[in-house]
Amino acid sequence: MMDSLEMALIQDILQRDNLVIEKLLSSNLLSQMDLIEHLKTINHTLNSELGIENQQIYLSDKDREKCYGYLKKHKQILFTYYEADYRKALLFLNLLLSEEDLNLQELADQLLVSKNTALADVKRLKQDLEESGIFLKYSRKSGYTLLGSEFIIRNELVNILKNLLKQPSGKYFLLETGFVQEYEVFLLKRRLAHLQKKAQLTFTEESMEELPLVLAFLIRRAQLFTSNWHFKFEKYDIKNTKEFPMYADIFRNVFGLNENDLLYLVLQILSATMINRKLSLSESEELVRAMDKFIVFLEEECVMQFRSREGLKEKLLLHLRPAIYRCLLSMNIKNPLTDVFIEEYKPLYSKIKEGVTVFEQLTGRAFPKEEIVFIAMIVVSSMMHTAEETEAPVFKAMVLCRSGMSISKLLLENLRLLFPKIEFVGAYAIHEVSQSGFDPDFIFTTIPIHTEITTFLVPPVLDREAREKIKMQVELAINQDVTKKTKELFGYLSDLFPEFCKEDAFMRIESFYTQNNQQEVAVKEDYFRLTPKHVTVIETATLDEALTEVFQPLEERHSVTKEYISECKEIFHQDYPYMMIAHECYLPHAKPEYGVIKPDYQILLIKEKVQLPNQENMQIVIALAPSIENQHVEWLLTINQLFLENEIQQELSNVRLDEDLFSLIERGLSTIT
Repeated sequence: MMDSLEMALIQDILQRDNLVIEKLLSSNLLSQMDLIEHLKTINHTLNSELGIENQQIYLSDKDREKCYGYLKKHKQILFTYYEADYRKALLFLNLLLSEEDLNLQELADQLLVSKNTALADVKRLKQDLEESGIFLKYSRKSGYTLLGSEFIIRNELVNILKNLLKQPSGKYFLLETGFVQEYEVFLLKRRLAHLQKKAQLTFTEESMEELPLVLAFLIRRAQLFTSNWHFKFEKYDIKNTKEFPMYADIFRNVFGLNENDLLYLVLQILSATMINRKLSLSESEELVRAMDKFIVFLEEECVMQFRSREGLKEKLLLHLRPAIYRCLLSMNIKNPLTDVFIEEYKPLYSKIKEGVTVFEQLTGRAFPKEEIVFIAMIVVSSMMHTAEETEAPVFKAMVLCRSGMSISKLLLENLRLLFPKIEFVGAYAIHEVSQSGFDPDFIFTTIPIHTEITTFLVPPVLDREAREKIKMQVELAINQDVTKKTKELFGYLSDLFPEFCKEDAFMRIESFYTQNNQQEVAVKEDYFRLTPKHVTVIETATLDEALTEVFQPLEERHSVTKEYISECKEIFHQDYPYMMIAHECYLPHAKPEYGVIKPDYQILLIKEKVQLPNQENMQIVIALAPSIENQHVEWLLTINQLFLENEIQQELSNVRLDEDLFSLIERGLSTIT
């Protein structure tokens, strides 16, 4: 059995997120050597693998469960104090779920703080709740009471619960409140697992962790709140759908639920994220029509190409069905990558936001930016997947991610694009790894894990810095491992060796690398980097002359065929109003199969504007030779954003030479990227 100091260490480790060693040492008066010895004892007792990395305590989810279980078994309390955010959540839960009214002293006792601190917490909570339309009232007779729409109150409860569950210790904090019991949560989890089989769907791992606890707390609230309440779903008669009885069956034998309680609980399940669902695209004709419009918008406005439109529609439908329920419930899904994604893909996000209006018109509700980012992630992952394989994969890898389909698929496709010589078999949840029967060379994971396999810890969204870092790490891992380096070269040469001597060839290459440490670095051409050759300024031209002028450099650079230019001219004459991407700025283009040899572009400025047949003017023409792999999309969205800026439009009149236009565009791009 562990001693009291080791028990205290477990309590500290579970209570704090990203526990810094320095704080742990000072709070427990330990040296680092003492800490290492105590961790060894804890690991031996729990059969865990707690460790120190980058001056922080490393703790996997599995080991977290072991620590919590040990404390519970020995009747040790988990929380000896609560930080401010936890106190705020606990205060709200006590006001909402306690059977008796609580005065200030009783609240202070629950929060483990003084009355003065409790009063400050009450004032802060009161202010925050009023922004949501919930009011905290006090009377000498009944103490503190929450007033407001029950629908809004329950939504706030769900938001608070989900925020807590994003924290590593949040689940244990909620169980420690005593408002719900572990067996209740376990029963709900089993019934949700049964529902997955019955309804032929698969919730994300995150949803399966969150839902049972959220439902348990909502049941508790429903059983305490016996007054009449209601909420409206104007266009959706959910109670009369074939799904409703199947979902409602989860709450059989739960006493005290009225019709609205049951409907609200079912909607929580319907709004949960899924990674798979057996469904027909004909299930919602309105939604399918909206998706068709959305995809056409992406193809025409953004010049995106998708290998499988039907595949993209299925992915979108899988996300949009629960997203619509979330919007109708006024539930703002928590997407921790929202700001990171918007910063990394700013022009793309703006375009997707514009396209999402087709879904907003369908529901009559605005989509929050978190939902738009999830949709954008699906689009990006589907777009990336159109890339042709230019070399046979040498290594195999799997991606581990706790997040839902949108985030994990985006990460998977980003990695596929970064590492063409690695075959990525898919994105898995932790519990699926043992069932995969797969023995990879590498694991890319967003969650710290213990394994003998070469593993890379990556963020869910790879920004430029993260991409460069992971590329260096993988290259280094290959070059430092003789077997992997041999496998890499042998993969390229394998077809040159007869079958009977392949094993000997592999051994000789391995022996060579053992003695010689060589390294290759591949450089990939950036077709859409701005250079002076990509811009032209002319004084005047007719429409046909402008088209000839803008495509001529692409032909001279052997980027396109004459047939491609002819096709672009013909399409532009027919559809030019739909090719305007900014004020007086047009984008003539065609699909790559019409004669693109390599991706390219040219920007032409015509000083005396060309008048088009519809009496509109054209001053900027951008000839595009799109990439099959969609390499042009990010560039195009950035150029689109650039020419929408008023400052750029105003400065165009000062441009005289090619050099002036190049400097203007270069300066404008630097402010966007």
